[in-house]
Amino acid sequence: MKKMTKFWRYYIKFIYFFIPDGPDGDGARGNLYRPFLKKCGKNFKLATQSFIYNPNGLSVGDDVYVGFSSYIGQGDVVLEDEVLIGNFVSITAINHLKTNGSYRFGGLERGEIHIGRGTWIGAQACILAGVKILAGSLVGAGAVVTKSTDFKDAFIAGVPAQFVKIIS
Repeated sequence: MKKMTKFWRYYIKFIYFFIPDGPDGDGARGNLYRPFLKKCGKNFKLATQSFIYNPNGLSVGDDVYVGFSSYIGQGDVVLEDEVLIGNFVSITAINHLKTNGSYRFGGLERGEIHIGRGTWIGAQACILAGVKILAGSLVGAGAVVTKSTDFKDAFIAGVPAQFVKIIS
């Protein structure tokens, strides 16, 4: 049952109609994806309209929350314990490559995304392939993270995101 088929994608979308919005439904949505995830800790919560494109590549620790209308795309993604993902966040571990002047058929480049324990990803942030964010960090709202961070407890923000300071 680990591999997600087209049937199970449609099943999850159908069941979503019957799960209430808000905190009561967040845990139910997390449990709905649980059988398909690479790894899933306790208390995984997924807010309304959030979508996991490739659950087989997602590893989730304990007490992880994914905010409203967030998207976790293709590729391998690791969310350690107590990661908080804000609303409208995009996390995608695959980039398109350019061939013959076009990205359309240029192929794909994979790069695992790893988000450390206790990290908060602010609303509307984008995390791109190959990025590692260390424990206790804060990614500012609207940031586009293209490179890994070198410090724990880092505040990173901007487009493209840059280290701002260490936070305590």
